[in-house]
Amino acid sequence: MRIRLLPLIAFPALASVAHAQSSVTLYGIVNEGINYISNQSGGSVVGLIKGQTNGSRWGLRGAEDLGGGIKAIFDLENGFDGSAGTLSQGGRLFGRSAWMGLQSPYGRLTLGRQYDAMHDDVGERLAATGIWAWVGSHQGDFDNLNANFRFDDSIRYISPTFAGFKFDGEFAPGGTPGNFGTSRRYQLAMTYESGPVLGAVAYENINNPAVSVYDSTVEPTNPAFKSPGKSPSFSGYLSANTQAIFAAGVGYRFGTGGQVSFVYTRTVFSDMLRTSTTPNIGSATFNSYEGNVRYRIVPTLLVAAAYDYTTVRAPGRAAHYHQVNFGPDYILSKATDIQLSGIWQHASGIDSTGKAAVATIGSLGASTTPTQIAVKFILRHRF
Repeated sequence: MRIRLLPLIAFPALASVAHAQSSVTLYGIVNEGINYISNQSGGSVVGLIKGQTNGSRWGLRGAEDLGGGIKAIFDLENGFDGSAGTLSQGGRLFGRSAWMGLQSPYGRLTLGRQYDAMHDDVGERLAATGIWAWVGSHQGDFDNLNANFRFDDSIRYISPTFAGFKFDGEFAPGGTPGNFGTSRRYQLAMTYESGPVLGAVAYENINNPAVSVYDSTVEPTNPAFKSPGKSPSFSGYLSANTQAIFAAGVGYRFGTGGQVSFVYTRTVFSDMLRTSTTPNIGSATFNSYEGNVRYRIVPTLLVAAAYDYTTVRAPGRAAHYHQVNFGPDYILSKATDIQLSGIWQHASGIDSTGKAAVATIGSLGASTTPTQIAVKFILRHRF
């Protein structure tokens, strides 16, 4: 249940105005369960899930009516590991999002740490990550459909809807003295929704990705640089000067809660610098093709399945990944559900580290073999 909190402490002169025109909502997800992983760093593992589906979170979302159809809005969202009580997103207090802005008849303008269109417009609406989050992502989430990274210090504008179309733009200046483009990031996207049909296209361009979005504290040009990537499918490419992502997807809703979707993404790491942990130069290109379907058999039972095929090309190497997801979700109440899912992935070729490609499902940790299987059972509560 979401709790609405009216300000309890305010400047006396503003107390009555705040009480009448503003509100704050406390919300969140607590998510726990058990994973079985057939091979994680060389052995099978059974343990708690550590937030790999709709990571546990709590947040404060607020709005104040300013008149004329304009509202001041904000969102502060914390991420945590419910199995250990520790902070997620690199230890940030509000690592999932921290922004404020204005909502008006002319659109929404927000500033701060924010999600991007890859996650909001493609991942959540059309891809398998919208069903299974991390374990539905593509090999460590190289295309950011599951928000492997957010945009710090960004300005985002989302337009009103025109004949089913909506436009989404985001820009984050580099913030480096004397070099405007060092860690500059931007995205452009368009979504469509009319009746049962929905779709999206998005493009994202990131300078110096290791530092600007993957949280490395050392530049690739520094001899102490170590790749901040956790998945060997792309960690060896993170010394790139630029990461560019293109995504397109289309979906069709049917019945009560049914949807079939197709998603294509193309991710290019350009101008790579060879370092001790990124043994590559030139460019690496990921092409991912996904189809997924979800269907509500009865009002309390949803069943979903997905297949993804990813190819990777880089100078002197190539890799291929196949992944299948399947599982039911049973609704216990408006706020609580249980989910059982199985994930199979098979890899072949040479990965970004120059070694034989191994399976690497989401954030579960890489296998030491080409195949990895995971079975996950979760109990999830939303408030």
